[in-house]
Amino acid sequence: MAEAIAVIGFVSAIASLADYGERVVKRLNELRKNVKELPQSFLHISVQLPLLVDIIHRLHDQSKKGELTPNTENLLKPVLDGLYQEIQKLDAVLGKILPSADASTWEKSVKVLKSVRVQKDVDAFAAIIRDYVANLTAFQTTHNSDLIRRLGKFLAEQQSSCHTPEPIPVKKPTWLNKYDSDPDFVGRDQTLEDIERQLKEKNHRVALAGIGGVGKSRIAIQYCYRFRQQFPETNIFWVYGGSKSRFEADYQRIAICLQMPEWEDHTVDTLRQVCDWLSDERNGPWLMILDSADDHDLWLGSSVRETSTGNRSLPLIDYLPRCDHGGIIVTTRDSQLGYRLVECKQSPIQVMRFEPKEASVLLLAKLSEDKCLRLEDADELTKALEYLPLTITQAAAYLKQIDISASEYLQLFRKGEADIPNLLAESIDDPGRDRETSNSVFQTWKISYDQIMKQSPAAADILSLMAMLDRQAISQALLQGPEDPLIQFRAAISKLKAFSLVSEEKATSKFSLHRLVQLSTQKWLEHQGRLLMWEQAALATVARIYPTHAEYDAWPLAQDLNAHVRVVLKYSITTKTCQVGRASILHGLGHYLFQQGHTIEAREMLEESRKLRLENLGPEHLDTLITLSQLGAIYNKLRQSDEAYELQTHVLEITERKLGSSHWLTLKAMSRLASTYNNKGDHKKAKDLQRQCLELMERELGPMDQITLTELANLTYTYMKLRQWRNAEVLGLKTLDLRTKILGPIHPDTLTAMASLAWNYREQRRWKESEQLERKVLKHRTEVLGPDNPKTLNTMSNLVRLHGDQKQWKEAINIQQQAVESYWRTSGPNHPHTHRAQVCLARLEADQERHELKRSSNSHLVPPDPERKSRSDSVGSSDSYQPSYSRRRSGGSLSPGGRRGADCYRPTSRSVSPYPERDQMDWEVSPNRCQS
Repeated sequence: MAEAIAVIGFVSAIASLADYGERVVKRLNELRKNVKELPQSFLHISVQLPLLVDIIHRLHDQSKKGELTPNTENLLKPVLDGLYQEIQKLDAVLGKILPSADASTWEKSVKVLKSVRVQKDVDAFAAIIRDYVANLTAFQTTHNSDLIRRLGKFLAEQQSSCHTPEPIPVKKPTWLNKYDSDPDFVGRDQTLEDIERQLKEKNHRVALAGIGGVGKSRIAIQYCYRFRQQFPETNIFWVYGGSKSRFEADYQRIAICLQMPEWEDHTVDTLRQVCDWLSDERNGPWLMILDSADDHDLWLGSSVRETSTGNRSLPLIDYLPRCDHGGIIVTTRDSQLGYRLVECKQSPIQVMRFEPKEASVLLLAKLSEDKCLRLEDADELTKALEYLPLTITQAAAYLKQIDISASEYLQLFRKGEADIPNLLAESIDDPGRDRETSNSVFQTWKISYDQIMKQSPAAADILSLMAMLDRQAISQALLQGPEDPLIQFRAAISKLKAFSLVSEEKATSKFSLHRLVQLSTQKWLEHQGRLLMWEQAALATVARIYPTHAEYDAWPLAQDLNAHVRVVLKYSITTKTCQVGRASILHGLGHYLFQQGHTIEAREMLEESRKLRLENLGPEHLDTLITLSQLGAIYNKLRQSDEAYELQTHVLEITERKLGSSHWLTLKAMSRLASTYNNKGDHKKAKDLQRQCLELMERELGPMDQITLTELANLTYTYMKLRQWRNAEVLGLKTLDLRTKILGPIHPDTLTAMASLAWNYREQRRWKESEQLERKVLKHRTEVLGPDNPKTLNTMSNLVRLHGDQKQWKEAINIQQQAVESYWRTSGPNHPHTHRAQVCLARLEADQERHELKRSSNSHLVPPDPERKSRSDSVGSSDSYQPSYSRRRSGGSLSPGGRRGADCYRPTSRSVSPYPERDQMDWEVSPNRCQS
C-alpha cells in the first residue's frame, strides 16, 4: 500500500481503500444472510467495519479539500497501509467460509464449522478495528497528530506479533465406521445417486429397503466413503438399529468420541444427550447410518417406561435428531417401517437384486485366481443363486473353504449333486457384514420371518402356505380363506411385500416368491416341526378350489392351478382327509386333461382317484360313482370297450337302486353305456338306449340342459354310424343351433357339433359345405384350444382327408406339413406320433406325384361313369353309399390323448389313401354336469 500511495498519490490511495472496505462489508453481509448461528466475533466486526469505512470516506473528502497538511498525510500513510493489510486478511478469511449462492445445507453447515475454527483470528481483527475507529474518529474531531502516531505504533506492534502466530488446534471430524470400502463393489450407481438426492431434501433422511442379503448395508458403507471424500469436515457415525442394547452402545461410543460432559455418568440419559448434541447446529454437520432397523415395536412402540436410572424409555425413533445440518440413512428389511422412520412422503429406495451381468461380475471378482470361471458358467451359477449379492459372496467364500474349483462345483450343480440349501445354511465370515449376526442366508431371512410372525401372524401363515405351492402365479383364491376379510388379507400381503419376500403382478393379482425364499421358509417350517401341517393345508386349499369337473368356463381356473396341483400331489400324506382331498384333485385334473384331449394322462389320474375313493369313501358313495362313470367314458375313448362296459353297467345298477332312474348320474350312466355299445359295433342297441335316454333327459332335466344336448349329439353320431345321413343331419343342425344359442359360437361343444355336421357333409360328398365348416372349426379350435391341441390336430386330419378325397393334393400336403411341425414342437422329432405324421406326409406327396404322372400320360382316359352322380344322390338310405376308405377298428396306435388322427391310419387293399375317416365323436363321452 505504501508503494501504491507513492505512485498514485494520497487521495487516490484513500479512495481505493474505501472501495475495498465496502466490498468486504458486502461479503460480511452475505455471510450473515447465508450462514446462521455465526460466532459473536463476526457480528461485532460486521458492525465495526462499516464505521471504519465511513471514517476513511471522510478522510478522503478532507484530503480532496486540502484540509490535511502534508505532515498529517505523511503520518497517515503507514496507518492506512497497515489498515489495508488487515482488511486483506479479513477478506481471505471470508473467502474460506462464505458459501456460494446455490450451496446446499451441508455446505453451509461446513462453513459454519470453519467459522468457529477461525473465530480467534476474527476476534483479534475486531480489536484492531475498534482501535482504528476510536483513534481516527478522535483525530477527525481534534486533529491531534499524537493520536495518529499512537495508532501507528500500535499497528506496528500488532504486525510484529503476527509474524509468529500460534497455530489454532483444529479438531478432526469423527469417523465411526468399522467397515472397509469394498474394492469389488459392483454397480448401484443409480441407488447412490438417489441417496444423495434425497438427503438434500427437506428432512435429510433416506431409507434403503429390500430383502435380507440384497446389499443395503454394503451400499450404505460405499456411500459413507464417497460422502467423506466430498465433505471431509463432516462427522460420520455408524449405528446398529437391530436391538436396543447395541443402539445404546453405539450412542455411548459417540458420546465418548465427542468427549461430551458426564459421558461416564451412568445416571445421564446418553441417548438424549447425543440426540441433543447432534441437533445443535453449532456442532457442525454430520451423517448417521442407522443399520438393520427392522423391529417395528422397538422403533415405533408407543409405551413409555421408567428405566433403572429413573429416566423415561421412549421408542427409539424419538432419539433420532431432526435438524437441517445432519442426515440419516436407514437400512431396513421392512419398507413400511422405513417409510415411518424417514418421516416424509418419500418412499424408501427399493434395493433390488443384481442384473445378471452385475451378478456375474461380482462372482468373478470374489473368486480367487485359482478358481477362475468362464463368464457363461458364471451366468448359470448366479442365476441359480437368484442374483442375490449375499448368496453370490457366500458361494465364492464357500468354494474357497471346501477347496473345490468353481468349474467342478458347477458340474456337480448341473448333475443335481450340489446342495444349494446347504450352501445357504453356511455362515461364512463376510467383512462387509455385522459380525455379531449370522451371515447364513437362511438365518438372514429368518430375521425377517420372525419379525413377520411378531407383527402379523396372518402374513406368516400366508408365506408358509405359499412355500408349499408352486412359487409362481399364486392366485388370491389360494391364499385368502373363505372367511377371511379382504382388508385383513391385503394388510397381510402388504407386510410380506414390505419385507420383499413376496412380489405381486398388478395386472393379474397373482403373487410369487423367489425360489431361495421358498427353500428357506420350508426349512424354517421343518425346524419348527410344522412342515407336514402346511403340506396338508396346501393340499386341502387346492382341493377346495380346483374344479372337480373342468368344463369350458372353468378351464382358466384349472390352467392357473395346474402347476400348484402338480406340487401338492407330490406330498405323501396318509390321513383320510388328505387322501379324500387328493382324490378330488385327481378327479378334477383327469377330467380337465380329458377335455383337452390328453386321454392317456386323464386315465392315469382317474384310476388313482378311483382307488383312493373306494378305500376312503366306499364303493357306493356319490363321489366314487362319479369317478367310476368318468373313467368308463375314458375307457370308451380308448376303445377299451370291455372295461368300459363293466364300469358303466356297475354304475348304472347302483345309481338306479340308490338315486333313482331320473337322477342325472343315472341318465349319464345310461348315455355312456350306449356309447359302449357303439364301440362294440352294436349301433342299433346303442340307438334304442340313446332314444330312451334322450326322452328321459328332456322330461327330467329339460330340453335345453347341457346333458340333454350332449345326448342329442350322441344320437346324431349313432345315426352316422348307421349311415342314416339325413336323420343325422337333422339332429346335427338342431344340436348346432341350440349350442350356438346357449353356449356361444366358439364354445368347444359348439365346435364339436359343427365338426360332426362337417363329417356328415363329407360323407355325402358335399365337399364345399364340409370344407367351410371344417375350416371354421380349425380356426376357432386353434384360437380356443391352441394349435397343438389333439382336437385341433384332429380337425386338421379331417381337412387332409377332405382334400384327399377330392385329390386336392397341394392343400392336403400344406395342412399335413403344419401337423408335422406341431408334432415336432410337442413330441420331438423321434416320437412315434411325429414319425407317423411324416409317413402320412410322404404318402400324400407320393400320391400327388403318381396322380400327376398318370394324368400327364393318360389324358385320353374313359369318361366318367354317368351313374356316379345318381349313386351319390341317394345317400339317404343306410346302404346307398360305401366310402372308399376302411377304418382300422382295433389294434392301431393312438395319437396323443388317445385320438386317432391323420398319422394313425393306413390305406386298405381297396384304397391307397392315407387319410383318416372320422373317429368316434368327441361329445359322446363328454360329461357336462357332475358334482363331486
